[in-house]
Amino acid sequence: MRSIGKRLTRAVAAIAAGAMALGAAACSFGTDDNTNTANQDASKVQTFQPNGRKATATLNIASGSENREVAAAVQKAADESGVAVTLNYMGSLDVMSALENGGENYDAVWPASSMWISMGDVKHLVKNQTSTSTTPVVFGIAKSKAVELGWADASGKTRAVGTTDIIDAVTAGKLRFSMTSATQSNSGASAYLAFATALAGTNQPLTAANLDDDALRAKLIALLKGVDRSSGSSDWLKDMVVANPDRFDAMVNYESLVIQADKQLTQNGHDPLLAVYPADGIAVSDSPLGYVDRGQKLDAAFADFVKALQSDDAKLEFERAGRRTGLGGTLTYASDAQVQQAFKADWGITTEASALRTIPLPAADVIRTSLDVYQTALRKPSYTIWVVDYSGSMSGDGKNGVVAGLQAALDPAQARQSHIEPSSKDVNVFIPFASQASQPITANGTDTAALLAAASERAAAGGTDIYDGLDRALDNLPADVTAYTTAIVLMTDGQSVTNHQSQFESTYRERGKDLPIFSIMFGEADPAQLDAIASLSNAKVFDGRTGGLASVFRQVKGYN
Repeated sequence: MRSIGKRLTRAVAAIAAGAMALGAAACSFGTDDNTNTANQDASKVQTFQPNGRKATATLNIASGSENREVAAAVQKAADESGVAVTLNYMGSLDVMSALENGGENYDAVWPASSMWISMGDVKHLVKNQTSTSTTPVVFGIAKSKAVELGWADASGKTRAVGTTDIIDAVTAGKLRFSMTSATQSNSGASAYLAFATALAGTNQPLTAANLDDDALRAKLIALLKGVDRSSGSSDWLKDMVVANPDRFDAMVNYESLVIQADKQLTQNGHDPLLAVYPADGIAVSDSPLGYVDRGQKLDAAFADFVKALQSDDAKLEFERAGRRTGLGGTLTYASDAQVQQAFKADWGITTEASALRTIPLPAADVIRTSLDVYQTALRKPSYTIWVVDYSGSMSGDGKNGVVAGLQAALDPAQARQSHIEPSSKDVNVFIPFASQASQPITANGTDTAALLAAASERAAAGGTDIYDGLDRALDNLPADVTAYTTAIVLMTDGQSVTNHQSQFESTYRERGKDLPIFSIMFGEADPAQLDAIASLSNAKVFDGRTGGLASVFRQVKGYN
């Protein structure tokens, strides 16, 4: 095989063709001269050109992934303003980091919540920030589960449910739910802050003193034990639940994404998720769009686009997608038939602003502290098995890239920079493989030095047997997988030389306990082989072929 060092610079092929339907004909996925495409695949970059005329300017925007759902509104605004827009979809932490780095080459930022701008805009670059829509973060619970818990009746009407009710259901073993990582995604962070604020019981913004309270910490730990799958993306979390309705019966996510999920679930003949609004405090995403003033003189184009995005036509598209545009979280176009099909009462959706008892956001420094406390002390511990390709083709740059990625994810000092540092209860298992798998090396808690040293010192040689490595991973699962957010992470630059796929799939179904197997693909890895593994285990494949493996490893940890 050719050197992986040459392959790391290859352009990534377009994937997720189904997402193309999100936009109108003038909308496209791909790259643009003004687009920051480093470490991104084509499905993460979406460009909107105005229909029927040449664009007067192009805005390059760092955008939350949830804005895929409002592509129709963005296209309307591009058409009306004459301004082309490129949305670079990413996590909230990435938007914040871009601002911390001076805005990079983005002309605007569009995260899910203004808190990421307040934390990231240390250089005070963001101007003319405005909310484009709102959507609360809710529990989406399968109707049968909500009825079983006594939280809804057969008609879909829900009752008031407090955070302590959720803790009681988790403690009794009656509720498990999926949720995005609080340190990597806004929906997870917002839900966590709402839980903490509600449980503090002061009706005031969360404080550093609250975070030091042992009783509050104990309640949050009890609640977060209910998380059975994590994710780095709200949109992917929704897709996972929709694809596996019999496996996942609850998620914490945006109301708008619960609505999108219900449209797909009911179309596929499944029961919907019912939206349950925590009665003692709820977080609301305000979807702010702000201009990043780097001296590029695109403020007039930004103003034109924002004005168009607030037009009646665009706001109607927001509401049809499940976002709210009225004051206090009300609907502006409640009489529109498509809006009514989104905000359906028998999906548990309430359009009464009184249901949105919004928590006050804490100060930026308290948010940062709260995220650190979540990552190191409160979240459910993770158990991650790293199955790493050390075949001969990995020699040189390939091995060096993997070692750097592992260090970025597992070295406490490096991982802390991305808010993914291990906690004292985390477990990491390293299984190198080539022609066959080697003995595992386990690191408990933050003591990962020996594991990282072994990864660095091991030589790359031999063939590639992916399935032997994965079989060894199944032999090293924790005795109680429910005590952790457990995942297997496979890294390979090649195709398995053994045709053991069917045998492995059978073994996985017997012993895999429905745990995700995430893959990091680079070099000559076979996408079909890895996609089959991801489909089997309700996981996903990360593409590391464009380089920047440390960034890819951080993304993977956001899912565990």
